[in-house]
Amino acid sequence: MPVLKPVLAKAVTLAVLALAVMLGWFAWDYYTRAPWTRDARVRADVVTLSAEVAGRIIELPVQDNQFVRQGDLLLQIDPARYELAVLHAVRAVEVARAALGQSQAAIVANEAQLKQRRSEEQRRRKLQSMSAISAEEWEKAGTDVAVAQADLLREQSNLGLAQANVQLAEATLQQARLDLERTRVSAPVSGYVTNLLTRQGDYAQPGMPLLALVDSSSFHVSGYFEETKLPKIKVGSRARIALMSGEVLDGTVESIAYAITDRENQPGNRLLANVNPSYTWVKLAQRIPVRLRLERSADAPPLRAGTTATVTILE
Repeated sequence: MPVLKPVLAKAVTLAVLALAVMLGWFAWDYYTRAPWTRDARVRADVVTLSAEVAGRIIELPVQDNQFVRQGDLLLQIDPARYELAVLHAVRAVEVARAALGQSQAAIVANEAQLKQRRSEEQRRRKLQSMSAISAEEWEKAGTDVAVAQADLLREQSNLGLAQANVQLAEATLQQARLDLERTRVSAPVSGYVTNLLTRQGDYAQPGMPLLALVDSSSFHVSGYFEETKLPKIKVGSRARIALMSGEVLDGTVESIAYAITDRENQPGNRLLANVNPSYTWVKLAQRIPVRLRLERSADAPPLRAGTTATVTILE
């Protein structure tokens, strides 16, 4: 028995040491190679809506954090002056078309007059060959034809101008109708109104952001994995996503980013490389964004963009 005790102590020590080495190996592999990260965020596309025409906001039928469907009215800008612009453009089109009709009628009349002058010229040519009319009358017949041709050319030019005026008036009418349509701002996607600061009565300017809409169909998770873990991550791999709120979701790797910013190599003068002359001996693995598509049931609780998650790649 006294002899067995040292042997047993050595065996236990070796076993504990082997277990510690194994646990250390698994811990090192888990934290440095296993495809998981606590640095993940829930993301969503946010549509920023701006006014395309200026005017007072007379209707704002939505509230902050309200869900809206695609095509729902979000706000209405006072349409009064845009309705007047449409009415004015309609009348301008009518006037331009009337002027075009007059030009077309004038061309028909001038063509008939030119035909008549040429017929008279032909008759007088025969009479002049028989010396039945004077040279003055023969010259007058030629002059009448030239004048009729000039009148016809002038009216044809006026016709082109009238056609251009009609096209311009019709384009102005289309623009006026488009501006009138743009007084109604509708939801381009289904989603949630967020951080609504616009109020009814505010004056909207073209290009001024008025409302942000979170696209409800665009929710996904962006996981930032260390570069050492990328070999075990493939497009299509299954993933388990644990939100900090406690909800666990299933997901699929949709894509992996192909580039990140190199903070050590900023463009220098004349676009030359600006390499940092100092070297950091401790190098941390870079983190690469991985986009994950979520699989959720229709009755699942809503997600919140910007919340934290832990992502584990399963296969």
